[in-house]
Amino acid sequence: MTRLGDPDYADGAPSLGRVAQFSHDSKEFVIVVRRGNLEQNTNEYQLLLWKTDRIGDPGFPKHLLMMSSSSNRCAIENVNWLADNETLVFLGEQQGGLHQLYAFNAESRVLTKLTNHSTNIVSYGITPDGKRIAFLAEAPEEPLFDSQAKRQGVLVTTQPLSDLLLGRTSTTAVQLWFQDESGHSREFAVRESTSYSNSPVLSSDGRFIVVRAEVASIPEEWKRYLDPLLQGYTNPTTSQGQETWLSRYALIDTQTGKSRFLLNSPVRSVDSLIAWSPDDRSVVIAGVYLPLDDTHGEELRTKQTKTFAVEVNVLDGTVTRIAQEDRITPSFTHDYKRSLAWDRQSGCLLFGFSSVYPAPDLKPQVAFAKKAGQWEKMECAVVEHGGVDVSLEENMNMAPRVFAVDRTARRKTMLFDLNPQFASLQFGKVEEIEWKGSDGHDVKGGLYYPVDYEPGKRYPLVIQTHLWTRDRFWIDGPWTTAFAAQPLAGKGIMVLQADESEDDFGKFEEIHREAASFEGAIDYLNRKGLIDAHRVGIIGFSRTCLFVQHALTHSNHRFAAAAIADGIDDGYFQYLMFANSSPVLLEYSEWANGGQPFGKGLESWSKRASGFNVGRVSTPVRIMARNPESLLLEWEWFAGLTVLKKPVEMVYLQNGAHILQKPWDRMVSQQGNVDWFAFWLKGEEDPHISKSDQYARWRRMRLALVGSVAGAGSARQPSPD
Repeated sequence: MTRLGDPDYADGAPSLGRVAQFSHDSKEFVIVVRRGNLEQNTNEYQLLLWKTDRIGDPGFPKHLLMMSSSSNRCAIENVNWLADNETLVFLGEQQGGLHQLYAFNAESRVLTKLTNHSTNIVSYGITPDGKRIAFLAEAPEEPLFDSQAKRQGVLVTTQPLSDLLLGRTSTTAVQLWFQDESGHSREFAVRESTSYSNSPVLSSDGRFIVVRAEVASIPEEWKRYLDPLLQGYTNPTTSQGQETWLSRYALIDTQTGKSRFLLNSPVRSVDSLIAWSPDDRSVVIAGVYLPLDDTHGEELRTKQTKTFAVEVNVLDGTVTRIAQEDRITPSFTHDYKRSLAWDRQSGCLLFGFSSVYPAPDLKPQVAFAKKAGQWEKMECAVVEHGGVDVSLEENMNMAPRVFAVDRTARRKTMLFDLNPQFASLQFGKVEEIEWKGSDGHDVKGGLYYPVDYEPGKRYPLVIQTHLWTRDRFWIDGPWTTAFAAQPLAGKGIMVLQADESEDDFGKFEEIHREAASFEGAIDYLNRKGLIDAHRVGIIGFSRTCLFVQHALTHSNHRFAAAAIADGIDDGYFQYLMFANSSPVLLEYSEWANGGQPFGKGLESWSKRASGFNVGRVSTPVRIMARNPESLLLEWEWFAGLTVLKKPVEMVYLQNGAHILQKPWDRMVSQQGNVDWFAFWLKGEEDPHISKSDQYARWRRMRLALVGSVAGAGSARQPSPD
């Protein structure tokens, strides 16, 4: 499947910003697309160009450039135009190389490598002329046992267990660098910070960098904020070197190297935005909490619970409030992405709201202007990109296509069908359904019917967990790890993509509710006569492994097969894994299980924690681990089921991404799950000779399972028709 190249879209995220990147004069725009090459185990990215005044011309798109990635990273990402309206800059890599910053001239077709850093670059900011660059790069991996450590050993403090076992320093930190017009680069460090996130934002003259810096220790004052999500990060007591999961904005002077924090307050965990003023004297920040000092009464309460958009003068530090953010953000149920920009012609500050999908009810922008030193909401419409909008159209039953809409001529033109080959393929019909969980709460999801669906016939069911939106054409599901909705439908298996709620995040009530969603779905589809309730499988990935494992150990519904992949759980082993490095994850497990797994708390853990209850599991479980840390995360369940001689299989990848990218990794995970569920739910085997050992193992598991069920005096066993 060819997909948009934007990492968010390719990863299956339900929301995305603009499909196309327009030149500054709006005369041209580019789109990046990607597809996998299974033979080479690479992902191929193409940069496509259109002329805005020649939309619909059969000579377009122009195929500017193709680059392939053999890693988990994108070959072309974060594309931006320079001020000359000819040069495109982007992060990318040639097959097997490091991730670096490139420039590509759309007229001469010349590709230039702008950086030659010793590690992978993960994000960047660049001046309009392309001469000065700020970038975040992976910290170099260093051996844990240097000459001193070989003599004295390593003092274990806050190092992650996986890094200790691999004998290396942490690989999660990134460093901030600045490259001047001569090509010379130097590193900058912000005090009281452990790492950096998002992209560094350069002033147009290259004098200042604003970067989001992760705090080394949580200021005591921050524990007074009352936002429930923020409290989940500020409440745990952290020691120096432990993960805090909190950040704030820092300003770096590239001439002196000095740095300071713009605000002594945390940034919201998602969609925070930055924009420099046209004169480079101030910066606007959206999605930030305000400091609580010298504040009382209702004003204090507002600051404790709300985020704001503010202007900060970088020369004297003056902070001017623009607006409370819940008064800017539109009341709109569709997924959208925010943007922030300062329009140079009108002087207005524009808060933009865009959707990758056509959204006529979504107001494109909210404008503010400064008068007498104060910001006011204004009518300041700015026509972007010459009045042309580029959007993606797709839904649960319609494959994605790119369209352009000329707002002046009111003309709509299809630019690009990403997958014309789909016309010759058969897909299972997808239908949005609603049901009640076994605890009575309402749930939505997408039901994939088998390709050759016959009314009145009961089918096996696989429940996929995590997300649902009717606005995406999901062949796999929301992500490419573990999920395989349409391939399973092609095997005559009904698939339910179940949505989740983050109410009661981090509490046992959330775990119980999500397991109740699965139970309610089985009961609902069984009453409708659509499924065979004795042939139900379930897939957990990442956070939803927690819910799936709880269902496998605590639900009255018996699952005939299950798969879990690279997930967190409420188990004892994971609790100990993060005891020294991540207080937030430690507290999460304590919330889920009613305290610490010691003394009186152990009784609660013995009832709730899935790892302490694997003896109840009678379901064959396939586990996928993607790297050494993931292997440790999954070890408790694999070891426990193995000791108890339960049917379990673990597959271990060398270096997969959390959301799998490389085609071979995806085949192991997704095709492996298709084989697994077809075997356990239908008794089907792929006759290819390369899979003979696989089925020999699984047949032995089935014989052992039948024997154990018979020995327990139960005849309840899924029929392999």
